Amino acid sequence: WYQRRVRGGVYHLPNYGPLAYAGIVGFYHVLEKVASANDTGHALCRNLCEGWWQADYTVSRLKGKHLELGFFLDEVISALREIPNYTRPRVFEVIIRSVYSACLRRIAEIIPGIRNPARGRKLVNDSWFVEQLMLTSVQLMGKVGDTGIPASPDVRGPVESMAAGLPHFSHGFMRCWGRDTFIALPGLLIATARFDDARKLVVGFARTLRYGLIPNLLSERGHRPRYNCRDAVWWWCRSVKLLYEHRPSILSETVHRLFYKDDTPVAAHNPFVCTVLDVITEVLERHAAGIEFREENAGRALDEHLLDPGFDMSAGVDPETGFIRGGSQHNCGTWMDKVGSSWEAGNKGIPATPRDGSAIELVAMGYQTVSWLADMNESGISTTSEVAMNTGSFKKVVTLKEWSKKIKESFEEKFWCNDGYYKDTVGSNSGCDEKLRPNQTFAMAIAPELFNECHMAFALKTIGTRLAGLVGMSTLSPLDENYEPHYDTSNSGNNYRTAHGFNYHQGPEWVWCMGFYLRAKLLDFLRQKRERSEGDGTPEDDGFKEDVAQFYATVLTFHRSMISAEPYRGLTELTNGGGEHCAGSCPTQAWSSACILEFLMEYERDFLQDSF
Repeated sequence: WYQRRVRGGVYHLPNYGPLAYAGIVGFYHVLEKVASANDTGHALCRNLCEGWWQADYTVSRLKGKHLELGFFLDEVISALREIPNYTRPRVFEVIIRSVYSACLRRIAEIIPGIRNPARGRKLVNDSWFVEQLMLTSVQLMGKVGDTGIPASPDVRGPVESMAAGLPHFSHGFMRCWGRDTFIALPGLLIATARFDDARKLVVGFARTLRYGLIPNLLSERGHRPRYNCRDAVWWWCRSVKLLYEHRPSILSETVHRLFYKDDTPVAAHNPFVCTVLDVITEVLERHAAGIEFREENAGRALDEHLLDPGFDMSAGVDPETGFIRGGSQHNCGTWMDKVGSSWEAGNKGIPATPRDGSAIELVAMGYQTVSWLADMNESGISTTSEVAMNTGSFKKVVTLKEWSKKIKESFEEKFWCNDGYYKDTVGSNSGCDEKLRPNQTFAMAIAPELFNECHMAFALKTIGTRLAGLVGMSTLSPLDENYEPHYDTSNSGNNYRTAHGFNYHQGPEWVWCMGFYLRAKLLDFLRQKRERSEGDGTPEDDGFKEDVAQFYATVLTFHRSMISAEPYRGLTELTNGGGEHCAGSCPTQAWSSACILEFLMEYERDFLQDSF
């Protein structure tokens, strides 16, 4: 069996099962727990006592990928082959632990963001948790030949890409999602100071702009991307803005486009070259003009679940409010993208959460991007000062400043709900505007200036009471009639709301949403801190900072335990209600670790800067 395993795949431990990773961490995670419990009867120990197969597997694999380390380990293990069988587990544990520690030191040399050992001490007692979150950027980034991220013409070989999660999204066209990549990029690459890697992903996806959108999924070779989401392009814009704060040159990066502005493929003899700033400008211009198209190759071969009207895509701007809007009740263009697949239950082809109209986080990101481009125009970085906005009957020239102002003036009036929270959407034809969901916290963290501070504080109390779970945020209020917190894709029953996992975003608790909730809470804590220092007589040392730190430390206790216990050494995609384990969840998800890490960095910078 060893010969079969060594040719590819992870090590399969008899009476235990396959390890999570083929590399050092696969063994290290198990050995760490065996050593701490002194469990000499563990399957791993028994396997080592029977033979050196684990060592041979490790050496053989490393020789094919890291020659120097592979041959070094071969020499070490060869010198130890005659030791008594019962000593092998201890010796192997020392070897693996030493190599793992050496790898961590090397990673710290390569990735600047991991070098600061002080990070996290005020929040989680030591730096271990922050370090583990940062290491997920190593775990989820890599060069995989079939991901489809289009490299610039002068780049040969595969381009480094980010897996949405492991093991479900490890390779192929399912590895690298536009939406997931740019939700996770600020935490996994900017917070860890991997600016060049961030630049490559920003430019790579900029090449694919079509219809004014960034694709949700790339084909395995990158030439047939699927443009069935409305939000990926706004997460991309947000990532560019955050990267610009560290690398202003990102705006002038050259982009070799795959599609002309008329959305036809670029011909080899007539290249289309622009800059990242040009791409941002085009995104705003295309949305202002209105976007309508039908997906290429629409039909069951493209998506076996979606009904025919669902292939008709639209996005644009509401001329009255300036809000980004789009979609229909037949498709789902944001991250809540579950489409039913059960004929028996009657949800086949039905989007569970279409979120058509103006989704609150898209409005916030649209506002942020418009305002940013307006500021760049005033400072002379951009020459764009206005767009032609489609009003329905004619196009009206609107300055970026006017557009930004229109959004800000309309936001509270349209989104505030008298039930004590913000609407999830405005103008939906699906009757779902006033659903209580966590998406409003994304908008709070991204564009807090849109919110009335008192309303925001009240909404956060409502959200904390109804949506906050142990490690994630419930995707729907438990008071909603459609609330179903237990996700199971194998459910073949006839319950419309749960069959084939139709309730993916109707109650299960998603971990990445917790990061934005904690950031929104941070803004409210900063408001309270400001008010205390502006004259209410409250002494600065009354324990407020310690109370805030305790709040966050308590919330993140479960995340810390999870990343320690999980063989994949990451934070899961989602849990069922009450933090219960969900078998269908990806055990390590890029945006889960990223959004918690992004919060930690913001907390350190904005709240604890005088203590670090």
